[in-house]
Amino acid sequence: MKTGRFSSLAVAATVVGLTGVIVPGAGVSYAASGVALPIAGFSHLSVDAAHGHLFLSGGAGTDGILVTDLDGGDPTTIEGEPGATGLALSDDGSTVYAALPDQDAIAAIDTNTLTEKARYGTGTGTRPDSLAVAGGTLWFGYGGAGAGGIGSVDATGAVRTARDSGSWAGSPLLATTPTSSGTLVAAVQTGDTSAFVTYRVADGGLTRQAARALPVPDLTDFAVTADGQDVAVTSWRNPNANRFRVSDLAADGRFADPLAARAVAVAPDGTLAGCGCDGDEFRAVPVTGSGFYGSHAIDSPLRLAAHGLAWAPDESRLYGVAVDADGGSPTLQVAKAPETAAVRLNGSATSPLAPGEPVSLSASFDSSLSLTTSDHGQLPGSIRILRYDSAHPDGVAVTDPTRLPATAANPFGGYAVHDTAPPTGTLSYRVDYSGGGHYAPATRTFDIPLAKYAPTTTLSAPTAGNRAAPLTVTGQLTWPHAHLTTGTVHVVKKDLAHPSGYALPVVPVAADGTFAFRDTPQVGGANTYTVTYDGGTAYLPVTAVANVQVSRATSALSVTTDAASYGSGATAKVTAHLGTTYNSRTVTLYAQPAGQSRTQLKSGHVDSSGNLVAYDRIGRNATFTAVFAGDYRYAPRTVTHAVTLTPTVRTQLQWPLATTRIGSTTYQVLYKSEVNMGLSLKVTPHQTTGCMSVSVERYTSGAWHPSTSQRCVPLYSDGSYGYSRALKLFADNGRYRVRGHYTPPAAGARTGAAWSGWVYLTVRPGRP
Repeated sequence: MKTGRFSSLAVAATVVGLTGVIVPGAGVSYAASGVALPIAGFSHLSVDAAHGHLFLSGGAGTDGILVTDLDGGDPTTIEGEPGATGLALSDDGSTVYAALPDQDAIAAIDTNTLTEKARYGTGTGTRPDSLAVAGGTLWFGYGGAGAGGIGSVDATGAVRTARDSGSWAGSPLLATTPTSSGTLVAAVQTGDTSAFVTYRVADGGLTRQAARALPVPDLTDFAVTADGQDVAVTSWRNPNANRFRVSDLAADGRFADPLAARAVAVAPDGTLAGCGCDGDEFRAVPVTGSGFYGSHAIDSPLRLAAHGLAWAPDESRLYGVAVDADGGSPTLQVAKAPETAAVRLNGSATSPLAPGEPVSLSASFDSSLSLTTSDHGQLPGSIRILRYDSAHPDGVAVTDPTRLPATAANPFGGYAVHDTAPPTGTLSYRVDYSGGGHYAPATRTFDIPLAKYAPTTTLSAPTAGNRAAPLTVTGQLTWPHAHLTTGTVHVVKKDLAHPSGYALPVVPVAADGTFAFRDTPQVGGANTYTVTYDGGTAYLPVTAVANVQVSRATSALSVTTDAASYGSGATAKVTAHLGTTYNSRTVTLYAQPAGQSRTQLKSGHVDSSGNLVAYDRIGRNATFTAVFAGDYRYAPRTVTHAVTLTPTVRTQLQWPLATTRIGSTTYQVLYKSEVNMGLSLKVTPHQTTGCMSVSVERYTSGAWHPSTSQRCVPLYSDGSYGYSRALKLFADNGRYRVRGHYTPPAAGARTGAAWSGWVYLTVRPGRP
């Protein structure tokens, strides 16, 4: 249930580019000091500032009252006060009263001599416990489980019990205002609620004002506000039901902070001490407004004890007593200046920041204690801002900071500084708040990192251009915020003539970050412009590259062979011819046989006629390529030329029995008794693919005419094919001729097509 007023503004101190050192205000305590007390247990605490004493009772099992100085030091024990519990200081401060339940008595101790000067018996079995001085009378709660009451001891020492006509379920706890008044409040827990009664004290008598069961299921402590108008009740299980009117015990709103610890106390000026926590700290809360002055931590595993809070009468200190889980190891916690709230300085600044650039610093305030309407939206006190740099190592005052008004997000307002970073060295600002009212002084130093950084850059250039024609390259430098006009642009150009690059004239940068340069390329091909902004005195360099493809003329280039087709094993003469160029006359010739990789035949300068000649042995179809790599003014070029290998198709007529000449032609003689005519064909060189066609012609009427044919039959794997035709289909004594045609495959052909020669035959009837 820990609560806090420090807002999200505290996070702003971590803005990138800004570091700071916080110096807490003087006199502000964030962690109460801890002093181990030489006492076995703890019951109640009373502050006697006039004599410089703290009185601490230990409850059952102890035999005296511990007395220390106001810092918890110089301990001494008032002996003979066994089992002392409740403590109360007289109005004049001369006497501290101690309840002795085991003795059925109340001891009166002289605060000057620290000796018991009187003891008042309260009656057998009364067991007085809680004490309060109101209306000049000492009041005590007494009783045990199931029954209790309120008694009094007047100025003459007369003891009276049953001063309240009502009944009590146990010994009631008593509380009154921190200064003399006639208000008394009593309470005792009764199951899930607590019975509260308020009284007016006059002439030594009690008059009930209000009685009510309040929603407090775990009553350990309560207090009456300094004006006597309200009761402050602490409860872990119901911490927000904490404020009730004395007049009628009706809920009277809430205090600025929940009350959940086991103790609560009110200072004479009305400031409340308590905590909306589990007891590992305690806080001081103002009379009006919201928030709290500060949280005072208690070291684990200790926790705030019941009745363990008390104020110094001048509110200069707030005392707390912490104990362990068993109620032992009492430790005194002393919070100094408890009504002074810490002030936190938060800030943000321009980042990243280069030397010489504008600086914008915002410093805002935050505190656990909210401003009141009387503060008019600003902290009381004064603000001073100093700038530190190389020229001002001891600081120089910033005389014109801008006041930032209070907003919902920043209720304390702040200041803004608009400045310029130094050209070299470091930069920091120190903000000093003097403190005022309930706010402590505070100081924070904001270190502004000054680091050169590279702006972003973009280039715009044509993707292509003509040789000897001017072109323009433009650029834009971009900074994330305001910047200095500094530095120049350097350009290095690379082209075919200058592969290592050469510098162009430097280029100025305009105030808006733009720049431009012109160039007239004399060399075609890729022209690369490497543009570097040097950063000047304030920034890091940045580089960008633009590429322009500059046009080149096209040179004549051809590749030819001395024949279109070749027989197997023939040598082809390959000639490349190069036309006009500028500064390169080199050509490279390549050969790529069908189905194989390309290989280089020759590379070199062409002759005076522009020719480069190479020779290649033809073993299959081939493609010849001539490549000109280009030069400064002429573009690269590649041309090709294809040649074919003409295969040999051999034929052989099967089963002829004789030959005869008819005219000048020799005919093979076949007889019909042989049944079939057979023709074998073989392709050299051969592929496993491709096909063979066969054509048969007859000579009649003085000319050859088609007789029959067979279309594109696949070859055998060895490149051969056998054709057969029945001899009975031939005319007696007819004259015939037959030949084959090889057709390569449509894809991946390694040779061209080819015809075989004619084979002539005549068919005679009968037998030879």
